[in-house]
Amino acid sequence: MLRMAVFNLLYVASCLFAMARGGAPERVGAGILILDFQLSHWLIAPLGAGRYLGVEWPMFGVDFGAFLALYALSLLSTRYWPIWMAAVQGCVALSHLAGLSPAVVPWAYGNFVALWAYALLAILGVATWRHRRRQRRFGIDPAWRSQLPSFYRKGGRADDPKFRPSDQRAP
Repeated sequence: MLRMAVFNLLYVASCLFAMARGGAPERVGAGILILDFQLSHWLIAPLGAGRYLGVEWPMFGVDFGAFLALYALSLLSTRYWPIWMAAVQGCVALSHLAGLSPAVVPWAYGNFVALWAYALLAILGVATWRHRRRQRRFGIDPAWRSQLPSFYRKGGRADDPKFRPSDQRAP
């Protein structure tokens, strides 16, 4: 029970922090995790005591969908953390395939799937904190690749004199 209390505290704290103080990618990431965790919770309730005796295909589907959403976020965002979260979520999804082996102990399978959630929440919390730090330091933190100047998107360096973010151009 202590593990569930710690998880729920971390879950609520990191998602609320991201929703309240994060940029758009952090809020989208929190939304993906909330949807993933809630769908997972609704799916596991009816399974009861026979948990992790084989591949849980509905859970695999939910986790694979969350992986795809985080991967798409990593392609559209200017942040690095979504690709790390997508990699962790990919491990979660692939870990469901451990149920294909009859030699896998259900307890080990269940813990392997569940423990990755702590890493996801920690990444989200740190990502939101770093977003706030960049905003305080630079006054701006572009969320999406489309918001970056074309010079920068084409491989230009941020320390090049030609580089001026669109909101700081001289008249």
